[in-house]
Amino acid sequence: MEKMKKWYKSHQKPALIGTITILLLLIGYLAGRIYFNDKFLKGTVINDCSVETLSLKQANQKLEKQVSSKSLTLVFNDGQSEVLQANQLGISYNEKNSLQKVLDQQNKWLWFTGFFSQNKQTLTDLINVNDESLSQGIQSLEHAQADKQVDPTDAYLQYQDKQFSIVKETLGSKFNNEQLIINIKVYISEGKTSLDLTKSKSYVLPTVYEDDQDLKNHLEAANQYCLSSIHYTTPKGKEITLDGSETMNWLTKNDDGTYTKDESTFKSKLNEFVKSLASQYNSIGSSRTFTGQDGQSHTVSGGTYGFRVSQDKEVSALFALMSENKSEESRVPEHTGQLPSEGNGGLGSSYIEVNITKQHLWLVKDGSVVLESDFVSGKESDSSRLTPNGTYYIYNKERNRVLRGTKQANGKYEYESPVSYWMPFNKGIGFHDASWRSTFGGDIYINSGSHGCINLPTSFAGSLYSQIYVNLPVVVYR
Repeated sequence: MEKMKKWYKSHQKPALIGTITILLLLIGYLAGRIYFNDKFLKGTVINDCSVETLSLKQANQKLEKQVSSKSLTLVFNDGQSEVLQANQLGISYNEKNSLQKVLDQQNKWLWFTGFFSQNKQTLTDLINVNDESLSQGIQSLEHAQADKQVDPTDAYLQYQDKQFSIVKETLGSKFNNEQLIINIKVYISEGKTSLDLTKSKSYVLPTVYEDDQDLKNHLEAANQYCLSSIHYTTPKGKEITLDGSETMNWLTKNDDGTYTKDESTFKSKLNEFVKSLASQYNSIGSSRTFTGQDGQSHTVSGGTYGFRVSQDKEVSALFALMSENKSEESRVPEHTGQLPSEGNGGLGSSYIEVNITKQHLWLVKDGSVVLESDFVSGKESDSSRLTPNGTYYIYNKERNRVLRGTKQANGKYEYESPVSYWMPFNKGIGFHDASWRSTFGGDIYINSGSHGCINLPTSFAGSLYSQIYVNLPVVVYR
C-alpha cells in the first residue's frame, strides 16, 4: 500500500497534465465540429474556386461572382484565338445547384482532415446557358464570318493524265455549330477556360478520308478498267470528252467491297452517252438557212444530207476501246452521211443549188458559180411526181444508165429512159440528160415535168458530170 501511495504521488502531476491536455483537445475538436457545422471544410475547392470555411450562402455568392466574370478562349485551327465573355456565352448563375448536397455530404466529425488535404469537386450545374445568346455570341466571332467558314472536302478519286490518284481530304474551318455549343456548355460548366476547336471536334469534318478502304478499292479498279480517254469535237465546235472522270462512276461495287467492270452496266451507260452525243452531231433533215444565187435568204428542211451517228456501232466501238484502255484524241463517231460544212447553212462553198420555181440550177465551187443551166423538174401538177425540197448529196455517178419507172402488172415498166449521165441525189431522183426534150426552163415542169428527176440538156449534163463528185451537197428549194 505504501508503495502505491508513493507511486501515485510521483505520477500525480503528469497525469493531471495529460488529463488537461485531453480535455483541451476534446474542447478544440468539439469547437471545430461546431464551427464547421454549416460551413465547408478546410481544403474544399469547387470548380477551381476555394469555398473553405464559407457558409452555403457565402459560397454561392463567391461562385456567382466567379461565373459573372467567366470567359472562354476559343483556339482555332489556324493557330489564332478569340475570347467569348460571359455575356457572349449567355451564362448566368444557377442558384438551384448541388452545392447544398456537397455541404451535406461532408463528414463534419472529420473536419480536421481538411487541414492536411484538398477536396476538389466539379459541379456541372452552377451555370445556366441561354442557347440563343450563346449562338449570337458565336456568330459575332471573326472566325464565324462567311469568308472564314470554309467547308471541308472529302478525299476523292482524281483522273488526270490518264491515271487515277487519291486527292487528300481538306479539313476546312466551318463550325459544327451544334457540336460547338455542346462543347462550350460542357467546358464552362466544368470551369475550363480554353476550348481547342480541333481537339474537341467542333468543326464540320470530312466524311471520307484518304485512307478510306472503299476509296482504295475504287482506285484499284479504276486504274484497271477506266484509263481510256475519248475526245470528240462536234460540228459546232463543242468539245466532248469521255474519260475516267465519268467511267469510274460506272464501276459496280461488290458485296466484299471491291469494284468490277460489269459489261451490261457499261454498255447501258455508253448507250446513254452516245444518245446524247448523237443529239450534238446529227444533222440529217435539219433546217438550213443559206443565201441563194438570187441574193435572198432561203430556209430548207428535210433531205438526206448531213450526219447521223450509228449509235449501236459507236457503243460497240467505244466498249472495245475501253476494254483495252485505249484513247483517241479526235474521234469521229461511227456514222452515216457526212459532216456538213460550217459555211452557208452547212452547204459550204461548193454545192449544187436547185431553184424549182425558177427552173434553174447553179454549180458553185469554192464560192463561185462555174456552171448554170435551166432544167425541167418533176411534174408540179401531180403530187406523186414532184421533186421534193431538201438538202441532199450526190451519192453516185454513172454513165449510160437506163432509168426505169414502176413495174406494171403486165411486167413492163411505166417508162424506160436511156441516159448518158446519171447523178442521183435522192433515192431514184437525180440529175440526167434528157435528149428527148428540146427546151428547158420556164413553165414546162408544171404540166409536162419529169417523174421527179432534174432533166438537163445533154451537153450541160456532160459538163456537170465531169465537175461534180460524190458527197457534193445538193440543195433543192422553191
